[in-house]
Amino acid sequence: MKPLLALAPLLLFAAEGLMAEDSASTFGPEGLTITPILEATETITGQPIHFPQGNNQLVAVLAEIEPGGQVGRHLHPVPLFVYMLEGQLSIEIEGHGIKTFDAGQGFAEVINTWHNGRNPGDVPARLLIVFSGQQGTPNLIRP
Repeated sequence: MKPLLALAPLLLFAAEGLMAEDSASTFGPEGLTITPILEATETITGQPIHFPQGNNQLVAVLAEIEPGGQVGRHLHPVPLFVYMLEGQLSIEIEGHGIKTFDAGQGFAEVINTWHNGRNPGDVPARLLIVFSGQQGTPNLIRP
């Protein structure tokens, strides 16, 4: 009986391995491609990214700016990520000039800095914006 008890952990380990292999073939990734977009510790102007503490929340929005349109002067008191889905966006950043982004690019937006985004192109600019903020704190402040 003792030799069988000694083998029990090995048998369990082997059975779990077989189950994991079966699960991987059924539920594992198939046809999956992962393309890195951004890994950043700083915003586009070199500000370190610090996340708020407390009742944190993520807010994701899709924004569309018509050709020749603009967002209007504003600032963000929280960190945010922007991914350009279509078109082009030029951001005039107080004290930092203009930075331009095209479809397929992602960036960490400036924090607590006045700026305005414009669409200089001839097609709509579509952006996915993900704010990392706190409940009760606005994601965008206008003058």
